[in-house]
Amino acid sequence: NESLKKILNSKAFQTVLFFSAFRAIYGAVVVVFFYYFGYKANVGFEVYILYLLISLIFSRFIFKGIKKRFNL
Repeated sequence: NESLKKILNSKAFQTVLFFSAFRAIYGAVVVVFFYYFGYKANVGFEVYILYLLISLIFSRFIFKGIKKRFNL
């Protein structure tokens, strides 16, 4: 039991858990964004690639800010 508490209280475990929750929420937002601004607008394949690249970069900046804010 003591080793389980040690693992649960470690920064690495908290960061992984937080990152998993962040990616799940952010991923859902990206899917909705793609549907409304990609599929509904009937854009080309190149625009989807651009959306993915912007999303990748944007999510890194958001997560870095969250890590600093919550000291993870």
